[in-house]
Order: sequence, then structure tokens, then C-alpha cells
Amino acid sequence: MIPGDLTDWGLRSGIEYIKSTWDKVFSGTDVVPLFCTGNHDFDGWAYGDMTMEMHANGYSEDEALVRIGLAKEWERIFGEKYAPVRVRTVKGYDFVSAEWDSFKKLPEWMATNGGRFKNGRPFFYFQHPPARGTTADSGGWDDKGAAFAALKEFPNAFAFTGHSHRPFNDERSIWQGDFTAIATPSLSYAGFPPGHENGSGKRDGTSVQSMPMIPYRRDLRGGQGFFVSVYDDRMVVERIDIEEECAEGAPAWIVPLSGGEKPYGFASRAEASVAPEFPSDAKLRLDTRNTENRSGKWIIVMNCEFPSAVPPAGGRVFDYEIRIVPKDGSKPTAKKFLSPAYSRMAKYEPKMQRFWFDVAELPQDVDYVVEVRAFNCFGKASRPLVSGVWHSVPGLDKVKKDQGEDEAL
Repeated sequence: MIPGDLTDWGLRSGIEYIKSTWDKVFSGTDVVPLFCTGNHDFDGWAYGDMTMEMHANGYSEDEALVRIGLAKEWERIFGEKYAPVRVRTVKGYDFVSAEWDSFKKLPEWMATNGGRFKNGRPFFYFQHPPARGTTADSGGWDDKGAAFAALKEFPNAFAFTGHSHRPFNDERSIWQGDFTAIATPSLSYAGFPPGHENGSGKRDGTSVQSMPMIPYRRDLRGGQGFFVSVYDDRMVVERIDIEEECAEGAPAWIVPLSGGEKPYGFASRAEASVAPEFPSDAKLRLDTRNTENRSGKWIIVMNCEFPSAVPPAGGRVFDYEIRIVPKDGSKPTAKKFLSPAYSRMAKYEPKMQRFWFDVAELPQDVDYVVEVRAFNCFGKASRPLVSGVWHSVPGLDKVKKDQGEDEAL
């Protein structure tokens, strides 16, 4: 199953490539392709960075699926009827899918066809965007609630989605409530949650920056996926790192299919989760250094180095927070950072973490301490590493004046 974004550029050659690759792997087997479209399949040819890359590789938007007829090309290449919402039945199990421009129609479709799923037998649904109110990154940025409205009366529904590119080690990629939702990782590259200083918003990062960024695409390497086995009483979701010779990258999720058990609700897991902790002898080391910001302007940063926090067995550190806490009780300044191994297997976690903090954002003429905490994905924090007392002598106005003069020149 690929829940959308079969292509990067939304071109006919993209789905032809998917089909030829699929045939090389699965020819002669009874494995059934379960595909639907995502935003790239409709619009990838029109995105600014995508268009530049597409043209550099000798492709043209004249080949865009939406221009030459997506439904016609789908039926020609995949040999199946294209429909906004459709159901495929494989070995007695139903798989419902909605296309990128059609998931809003799911409630209406389920109102007409949902009776067939009332027998309690598991059925599977897939669309590209996360179903609002379920897994991480499901705040409604594309699906405004249609999937949830359509599936909430079906506890036997299992929804698989894409779009967010969250790696498999984010435990919020599985959610259970009225139904079960699972956010699939990307076969190409991981995405990053918002609000982190080193989570690049650019596909290839930036070449000059004050904080080393995690590359957004890693040269289109780092693919991950799930291997899902369905039994009479349970579904086993193995989390597989494709680049690591299909090694299991995190413990499998075991989802009961009977008895009404729902072990993957967020609230219960957050409460039961154990925060990571720093080694007992961990020390926070601070110094300053010259560097450049993302615009190539000179800045000075506080360099924060400390040992990586140690998570409980089978867990991962989700992110770190550095807080500048004034001793006079005024408001702290906080920044969050992802581990450089955020989207990779645990063996790539560095022994030491190093993050940078622009000294222009430090308090002026007041004592302060620096605190570092490690968090799991549910927001449970470690005890902090705390520095000694620092004090910056006033001078920020002069620095800003000098920088302004440089920019004027």
C-alpha cells in the first residue's frame, strides 16, 4: 500500500516508473497494489522547487497527469478503474481508498456503502493526508475532519495515511480512539515537526546557517515503511528501515482485533510513558564561537554541548529544549532542537549533542542559568542539566548598530 504521492512531480513517467518497479518485485505473485493519489500527483509539477528540479532533469509539465488525464493514465498504466472513492477486496478484507481531491466525499460514500462494514470484521481505509484529530501532524491542515466523521462509527476501521513523512520512531504515528489510525513513513525521506531550530523547512537544508540543519531529504535516502500482518485476533505492524537492509527499526505495534482493547490511545500511553534521563555524571558545557546565520551574516553563538539523554528500553528521545532562565524571575527564553538522528535508527544517536543559541537573544545585565531537558514524543521531560550562573554585560545595542552599518555598506 502506498497512500499517496506515488510521484514527486505528478508526471506520467512517475506512475509508469511505479508500475514497472512494482512488476519487477511482485510479478508472478498474488500481491495486490493498493495505491491512491496525493498532492504531488496532482500538483508536484507546479511547485517552485519541484519545477526547477523537474526541468533540470529534462522533464516538462506537458506530461503532468492532471493535464493529460489522470484517470485515463491510471487505467492505462495500472489496469484498474479510477474512482474518487473505491473499495478493493483482497483475501476477504476490504480496502477503501479516497483520492487527493476526493477525501471530502468519504462521509457521503460511507453513508451509502458503510453497511457492508457493520459486521465487525476489520476493514482498511487509506488516503494521503492524516485524518484530523488522530496521529501526529493531524491538526487539519488538509483533511478538515471528513475522514474522522466518516469512520468514527466504525471501531473496526484501520486508517493508513501519508503526507506528514513522520519517521516510524514517533510513537504518535499510531492512534486509537473511535477507530485506529496509522501514519505511514515515507519511502523516500523523513519530514520534521514544526518548532525546532534545526528542522529544515527546505528540502535540501541551507548551505550557510547558524545551526547545522538535519538534511530534509538525505539525497532521497532514508526510506522507511511498515510490514503489516493481519491475524484473526491481532494486527502486527513491524517498523522497517529500508536503507538498513529492511531491519526492524523499533518494536512492532501489536493491535488487538477483538475484545475492545485499545492500547494505543495517546492519553494512556502518555501517562504510562517514562521520560528519558541524562547520565548521572552528565555535564552541560557552554562556550561561545563566531559563525554565520542563514543569511550569511556574522553572529556569535553560545555553543551548548552535553551527553545524549538515555531513553527507556525501546524508546527514543524526541527532542531537547534549551531554556535561558533569568535569576530575577523574568520570562525565560526557550528553543527546541531535534536530535540529528531524529529520523534514523537508534544506533545513529550521537554520544554528545551540540546545539547553538544566538547570544543576541541572551539576557542583558542580569544573572541567568542555562537549562537543558530531554523529552519523549508525549512531552514528558527529563530532569534538567543546569549550568552555573552567567551574566552578559550590556552591549547589544552597539552590536545591532554595527550590523546595521554593515548591511548598509
